[in-house]
Amino acid sequence: MPTSDPDRRYRPLLYSAAVLLAALSIFYSAAWMYYVRQAMPRVEVGIEEKYSASGVVISEVHKGSPAEAAGLKANDLITAINGIRPDSELASSSLLFHTWLKAQPGDTAFLTVQRPGLSQPLVITPIFRATQGTGDTKTVAYTVGEEIINSYPIFFAVVGLAVLFLRMEDRNAWLLALMFATWIPAGPMPSEFAAAPPGLRASLLAYRTITSSMLTPLFYFFFAVFPKRSPIEHKVPWLKWVLPVIGICLGFGGFRHGNQDALPFIAAVLPFEVAQYVRMVLGYGGMALGVLSLVLNVWHAPHASDRRKLKVILWGTVVGVTPIVALYAAADSIHFTPPFWVSFVCVFLMLLFPLSFAYAVVKHRVMDVPVLLKRSARYFVVERGFVILIVVLSVGLTLWFGQAFSRHFSAGSKAAIPIGATFGVLVISAATQVHRRVRTRLDRAFFRSSYDAQQILEDLAARTLTVTNREDLADLLQQKISDALHPSSMFVYLMSGSGQFSAYSGNAPADAMTLSPKAEVMAVLAERTQPLELSPEDTYGSQMASLQAECLVPIRGSSDGELQGGMVLGMRLSEEPYSASDKRLLASVASQAGIAMRSITLAENMAERMEAERRAQQEMQIAQQVQSRLLPQEAPALSTLECAGRCVQTKIVGGDYYDFLDLGSGRLGLVLADIAGKGISGALLMANLQANLRSQYALALEDIPRLLRSVNRLFYKNTETSHYATTFFAVYDDETRLLRYVNCGHNPPMLLRADGEVERFSATATVLGLFEEWDCNVVECELVPGDVLVIFTDGISEAGESDDTESEEFGEARLMAAIRKNREDSAVGILDGILREVQQFSPDQQADDMTLIVAKCR
Repeated sequence: MPTSDPDRRYRPLLYSAAVLLAALSIFYSAAWMYYVRQAMPRVEVGIEEKYSASGVVISEVHKGSPAEAAGLKANDLITAINGIRPDSELASSSLLFHTWLKAQPGDTAFLTVQRPGLSQPLVITPIFRATQGTGDTKTVAYTVGEEIINSYPIFFAVVGLAVLFLRMEDRNAWLLALMFATWIPAGPMPSEFAAAPPGLRASLLAYRTITSSMLTPLFYFFFAVFPKRSPIEHKVPWLKWVLPVIGICLGFGGFRHGNQDALPFIAAVLPFEVAQYVRMVLGYGGMALGVLSLVLNVWHAPHASDRRKLKVILWGTVVGVTPIVALYAAADSIHFTPPFWVSFVCVFLMLLFPLSFAYAVVKHRVMDVPVLLKRSARYFVVERGFVILIVVLSVGLTLWFGQAFSRHFSAGSKAAIPIGATFGVLVISAATQVHRRVRTRLDRAFFRSSYDAQQILEDLAARTLTVTNREDLADLLQQKISDALHPSSMFVYLMSGSGQFSAYSGNAPADAMTLSPKAEVMAVLAERTQPLELSPEDTYGSQMASLQAECLVPIRGSSDGELQGGMVLGMRLSEEPYSASDKRLLASVASQAGIAMRSITLAENMAERMEAERRAQQEMQIAQQVQSRLLPQEAPALSTLECAGRCVQTKIVGGDYYDFLDLGSGRLGLVLADIAGKGISGALLMANLQANLRSQYALALEDIPRLLRSVNRLFYKNTETSHYATTFFAVYDDETRLLRYVNCGHNPPMLLRADGEVERFSATATVLGLFEEWDCNVVECELVPGDVLVIFTDGISEAGESDDTESEEFGEARLMAAIRKNREDSAVGILDGILREVQQFSPDQQADDMTLIVAKCR
């Protein structure tokens, strides 16, 4: 399964890694094919040899040869050639081959020989002769077969690198390219490497060791996860990581001589024979597991079309890999040396392995590689041809224009040159604009599916910003997906405000118009984050069958990942399955839809909140009107006392309360209370207190304590224990100017006498509503003309300069100064003057309700 598109910032890194892999693969392939074709040495001394780490062992000496004449015998060990001692089996073969390759007939070789039975080495000097029987006896067929064998790396390099560069962001493309790169050095190591310069030879040998050690692990790794995880991979997911580690430990130690050998710390504890046996088990067992994984993936393919695609790869792998692996197994186990034509047949069949992938990629679009191989050449010719045509026309028009203008200038004048150059710049600039438009049309003509997908995403991203409701979003998704993929049916389900999923687009069956989150379709979508293609073998209920679903696409929120809806797509009209690129397009569209759904939901929530706030504001306005009607609408008319009152609340409604009670017979009740609480709660308590007082205030004429005890009892029973009210209650007699009052824990009112003296009406009882048992004392006071009585709440005296708790308060001293300053005014004027002073002192938003009653005796 392809990985998701990586971030753009990683693409240069991927491209660099791909270029490096391509360079290494091509470098080794070219070097191998070059050196394997090198001519064999043209001289000999007449020996048959074997190689070991100690040197060259002579297995046979030809009769009448220079070796026999010089005294060489079978079983002699050549420990040095021309004074150079090898230190490994590879070094022995390389040294002999390199010396023989450089020699000419008649040259002398200086061989240091250790002969069995002798303690001292011998120095023997055979003379080279021309190689016997060097006539070219190869047939044309043999030569052609040899050329095919010596060119096999081309097939693996071309297929692996082509797939990689076409699908550079696909994990499987990387695994395929790496696996094919390990097959390039799988052939026998040519002894002709000895002719390479030391640095190049060391690089070739190291590359061969590293890649050949990873051949089997990567072969299994690829087929364990391609095209999806195999049953073996599900059972033992760690195996694909363990095999490469074993390959590194048992193979990388031989990087100096080109063969697999254990790392030093492994070789120190693991005998060579055991390591060789483990390598054989790892190699042939890993190949068998890789083929078995491919067989199981073919068997469990969800669609017949998928099975058909994979069968091409399966037969190419089995027919291509099995013979060559069997040949190597025979060589490893019984030291079988195959005839040339047997090797040719095995190598020829091995080429089916990469060719089957090439066929599957081009013909069946395996790994979702577009069919570019036929179109790319035409595209290149058309696009580049148009560029060449533009350049030729631009240059031609520039020259023609310059020549035409030169006729209007005198001979030798250079003015035509800049004019012609300017015209050329204008022509090229216009041609560039034309080329951009033509190239867009070429892209659409040659790569329509990719062009359409890109255009869909760009258009969808722009249009979803303007979508304001679910219906428009569903119609937009229906239009774009239908234009791109042409499904036979499509339904767009989006979450409604009720939490149900409704089909906002598509003529859904009656039983599937609205789905609950527990419905079958929604339950499947809730478990997915990516599009899911359903196969005929999948067993779902009647609801899924009625929708004829073939592909389900979840739509999730962009932040919380909550399921916001889904798209249910039927079979495509082309009857092709939904490819990986189709699913990526659907996932991108679903992501855009999720963002749009979040915006729509936020807009709906905001609209609901605004409507709720509007209703609450309207209700508060009504509450304010009701509360304002509870307060006195006009001041009482008395002959000896002028009164004024006002309440300035911090919120629309509040908990401060004042009242003027007409008790009859020239008597007036003055009430000011401060409820513990603001806003709605304070307003409700204020209304409760006002109702209690108004329903019983007639008692005040006869017995003020009785009235207030009844009010306290009712207030206590009807409110929470933490609710109470500080209250000042007074009764004024207009005839006698006598004021009788009770201060229930309230701020002491201020009485400014006509002679300038100040009196305070301190508390005579505790607050109302806090205790069930309550009583009070009544105090009497006679007023004279010119006296000013100010009753106030703590919102006046505690008004501050700012919200800072350490700021200075307005205080009672400033309040008294304001009273003195405005004492000559009417009661209303005094009240306005006090409020003006408070607001000037505390211009910021007030922290508490401010309520005042001003009574001036006249």
